Amino acid sequence: MKNFATALALSALVTGAAIAGPQGVTEDKITLGSYTDLSGPLAVWGVPEANGLRMRVDEINAAGGIHGRQLEIVIEDTQYQVPRAIQAANKLLRRDRVFAMVGALGTPMNLAVMPQQLDAGVPNLFPMTAAPEMAEPLHQMKYAFFRNYTEQFRAAVAYFHDNGGFVTPCVSQIANEAGESMTLGVEQQLHEYGMEIVAKTEHSATETDMVSSVTTLKNAGCDIVFNAGSVKDTILTVATSKKLGFEPIFVTGMVPYMDAVAKAADGAMEGLYLVSPFVFADVATSEGEAKRILETYAETYGTKMEPQAQLGYIFIDLLAEALEAAGPELTTEGFLAAIEAINGYVDPIGGQTISFGPEDHQGVETLILAKVENGAWTVAARGLDY
Repeated sequence: MKNFATALALSALVTGAAIAGPQGVTEDKITLGSYTDLSGPLAVWGVPEANGLRMRVDEINAAGGIHGRQLEIVIEDTQYQVPRAIQAANKLLRRDRVFAMVGALGTPMNLAVMPQQLDAGVPNLFPMTAAPEMAEPLHQMKYAFFRNYTEQFRAAVAYFHDNGGFVTPCVSQIANEAGESMTLGVEQQLHEYGMEIVAKTEHSATETDMVSSVTTLKNAGCDIVFNAGSVKDTILTVATSKKLGFEPIFVTGMVPYMDAVAKAADGAMEGLYLVSPFVFADVATSEGEAKRILETYAETYGTKMEPQAQLGYIFIDLLAEALEAAGPELTTEGFLAAIEAINGYVDPIGGQTISFGPEDHQGVETLILAKVENGAWTVAARGLDY
């Protein structure tokens, strides 16, 4: 691992703090980079994201590009492995000489790559992770799209505390950095109410049997369970609970926000809640530009536009707004100033508002509450905060 990181550091063509003349920009082209999972355990996220990124790039280019320049995006497969992410970033920085990295997938991958990437003067834009480190500490070249995991779970606790309340809050946590960030949000917000987690279980990402964990939560009499986890473990926990006759309120974060979860386990996900910084839009309930985007994606790729594809599309749209504002004499410094000046951008699919500022590099302002009803996600409330 250290050898890969060292190789990347040595191979960066720009050294030092680096807002110099931008690489990846010519008279007629701007080259962007991304690394994601196209063939590993999170390909269900990475493949649609890549499609969404490419779709918006293609639309922009078909309309003439930005200030006479076409966009090119180079997307590398990491198979959701840190060493492969470092290799991919090495290629993107050194060989492809990308102007900016956009939508890079995975908390551990971003954490491994960013130090050398930022030293090379390449901004990290809207990574596909809600880890707090994507915007914190404040850095001139780090911009996060999502409200982070901790804030998502603080808002979840606040919403249910203020709308019906609970007596025995519990946590089912996946044993990794993301799970810890989610649990921290539960702890922090409960502290505001003079409460503590009554029972907490932990499981690995590869866990296949949740009976012991669910039994612990059931025996503790939990009336609400904050599921600080991912996709598979959320399905297993909720489905196992219902089999055991244990039916508290289940609330999770943005990661399971996909059709595959809503439709899983023969209806066992019915009533599952989640808090998300984005809206997973459906063509049947959309109109105007959102409907056009969703229908065009389905025609182009032969499948419904999954949330990760919607996010990829929005990431490029947001980036393009900053490129337009930066003007034809594009520099990294001018581009970053243009991002910081974005205020009140409304994403064209889900309608969430994104703003940045010199002291605020986390874009989405408020959160939504979604709920599984009849095997599909519905938006139960907007404007969540704490």
